Amino acid sequence: MRHCRRLGLWGPAPKEVEGVERNIGMNRWAAIASSVALALAAVASTSAAAFAQDPQPATHDQGPAKVILDTDMVELFDDGMAMLLLDQSPEIDLLGVTVVSGNTPMPRGMATGARQLEALDSTVPIYEGSRYGIRNWRAIPEVLDAEKVVSPVVSWAGYLREGLEGIDADPMADWRDVYEYLYGEAPTYEYVHEAGMPDENGAEESVQFLIDQANMYPGEITLVVIGPVTNIARAIMADPTFPSKIKQIVYMGGTFYLPGNSSAAAEFNWWADPDAAKIAVRQEWGDTSTEAYELYGNQVIAGLEANHNTGGMPPDLYEQMVDNTFPGIQELFRAREAAITERGGTNFAPSNIWDLFAAAYVIDPSIVQSWNDDPRPEDGTPQEIYGVYVDVDNNMGPDFGRSIAYREDVGPVGARKAAIENFIDEEKFWNDIVVPLATGEGE
Repeated sequence: MRHCRRLGLWGPAPKEVEGVERNIGMNRWAAIASSVALALAAVASTSAAAFAQDPQPATHDQGPAKVILDTDMVELFDDGMAMLLLDQSPEIDLLGVTVVSGNTPMPRGMATGARQLEALDSTVPIYEGSRYGIRNWRAIPEVLDAEKVVSPVVSWAGYLREGLEGIDADPMADWRDVYEYLYGEAPTYEYVHEAGMPDENGAEESVQFLIDQANMYPGEITLVVIGPVTNIARAIMADPTFPSKIKQIVYMGGTFYLPGNSSAAAEFNWWADPDAAKIAVRQEWGDTSTEAYELYGNQVIAGLEANHNTGGMPPDLYEQMVDNTFPGIQELFRAREAAITERGGTNFAPSNIWDLFAAAYVIDPSIVQSWNDDPRPEDGTPQEIYGVYVDVDNNMGPDFGRSIAYREDVGPVGARKAAIENFIDEEKFWNDIVVPLATGEGE
């Protein structure tokens, strides 16, 4: 087995942190943690000029929407299926996939992402991204234990949860080793970019790719961000003009009118890196002179509300989808079903489909019937989109990571508007988007 590639907490490692292991000693962690403020300052002072050969803006005809998916990738539901929808939709030009640690460590996300893209016979590039959140020291078990005293984890802690073992649980692993561990064979997907394997523009990892694409297609790209927001925050700090070059950003993250699913107050993606989430939602995204910016800040959020109000996938549609999906994807579904059966389960249809609401909105915005905390329209006519001021609490305490919705007309100084998905047109979502695209029948 190869040794871990010398990679830092986010990307290529500075010399002083080379060779970091998962079970690194506390003194070494302390040294890393004490350097984070300096590292952030250095990143924040970097401009787009630091990427020496930025592509120049190109002229393009109207066509499919240009999208970059930023994800803490897992197999199938829900990140993998969100990627499948975007890859297969004729309405979308998926420029690339950038991976971040979240539900799983980043190397595992790279492995499962590459496996699924290959199963789709895709040519979409996938890029290594952040291995830890901005407060990387939260990965130290003693630190997270102390945090839980004031902000207990009531459910899901993702890659930060206790008791994880094995190379697939190591944020510092080489993704190829993880792939071989998971699938028993070497990866063959050709469109993977990492340190030492740049794309045609020289991008070796997520942040550089994000900035390159924003410079190449200013005002055209939609970001679909369905994991912790670390990669996006790093792109903003590296190039403060980055948000202005993005058309819109669509998140899966936050819970505004419901309890959390990590702490009692916080949804997992934004709990995993509240600092990054706060940096992102406070940006001026896209063209600030437009009506869209005035209404919702060019930010759309699929939080816990949409999933809560929609419920799980109907079992008959699940069976129809799995029976007719792509062979490689079907193989993954059958393995998942076998694992559920081995644990004594009998229900295969997924109940947690959060990320798909972000992807499906980009494919067809009319799936959203109401916004923020408004009720479902009685006549079924989709409500006009509008936003409320939103923010993220990144102060350590009981509300650490909590997402906050204010009013349509007022919010804290520095906060921006976002539109929060509430009720979904389930018929259109399942029958016009998910099942057709998952079975290769999307028009």
